[in-house]
Amino acid sequence: MYHPRRIEMEPPRRVMVIGSPGSDKASLCRELSTRLNLPLIALDREYWQPGWKRPDPAAWRARVAELAGQDEWVIQGTYPSTLDIRALRADWIVWIDLPMPVCFTRKLRQMLSARKQKTSEIATGCPRRFDASLLRFIWSFPTVVAPRIAALIARERRNRTIFILRTKHEREEFLARVPTLGGMGRDVADGKPES
Repeated sequence: MYHPRRIEMEPPRRVMVIGSPGSDKASLCRELSTRLNLPLIALDREYWQPGWKRPDPAAWRARVAELAGQDEWVIQGTYPSTLDIRALRADWIVWIDLPMPVCFTRKLRQMLSARKQKTSEIATGCPRRFDASLLRFIWSFPTVVAPRIAALIARERRNRTIFILRTKHEREEFLARVPTLGGMGRDVADGKPES
């Protein structure tokens, strides 16, 4: 686990959590939102439009800039085309860097079980589904996206507190050191505590 500054020094106001699909960013973000009493922004909910339509790239960058411009947040999602926007505002960057086979297997299981749970949605109008292109993205993540993340971290290591979590033990150790500041976390989508 890489953390150049002591975690206890100052609680963050903005936390960026990135990693391959299937790395379980969602549960870590919910935990961080709750402990740090920060609003949670799930980029999947912001990105996908009903019917699994993608936004215009320029409009997407503008939306991420708007979200990152807020005073406080935990932002969940990698979305490589907007890493730079979020990194400029983040106090902490948390990279869940799990092996590709672990992420691939987890996501495949989620997709297969989601076929039975017809009511679950990623974003409004986007029911969970089997997505071969997402599996291909996970397969290529170590060679296509991970080098971009590594370059970002090398660039930002003096300006941000960075955590790279590669094992379950490192994740548990990290969470054990994150302060609990009260509250129940907040979901930006509705302003209510996360359930």
